Order: sequence, then C-alpha cells, then structure tokens
Amino acid sequence: MSTVAEVKAATERLSAQDCWELYRWLGESKAVQRLRHEELRREIVVGIEQANRGDVAPLDTEKTKQEVRRRLRKEGK
Repeated sequence: MSTVAEVKAATERLSAQDCWELYRWLGESKAVQRLRHEELRREIVVGIEQANRGDVAPLDTEKTKQEVRRRLRKEGK
C-alpha cells in the first residue's frame, strides 16, 4: 500500500474536527501552496491561450447569478 493510500485510510478514522485540522494544516503548507500556485499559473496560461485564439464567450452575469441561485435552492440554502 502506498503512503498516500495509508494516509487516506487513516483519515477515514479521524473525527470531523481532526480532519478539519489536517485540512487546514495542509492548506498552510508551503509545499502545497506552491503546488496550488503552479496549477493556477498553468490554468491561467491555458485561458490566455484560449483568449488569444478567440475561444471566448461573453460574460453573462445575469445568467451566472441565476445559476448560482438555482444551485443554492437545490442545496436548500
């Protein structure tokens, strides 16, 4: 079993509070932050390349707000 699989299995036995603490600790990790920033940079490059090719759509804020409201209603919030 890999270390990642072992950690995943171990987290299933943690309380919700301990899982939250682990999640926060990982989020504060400099290595995890660096990985997230690298991923975000890659996604931004993809978006810029798409925009340069003209693969964009106009932003419809009203439609976006309606979709958010629909999802919130669906979730009962």
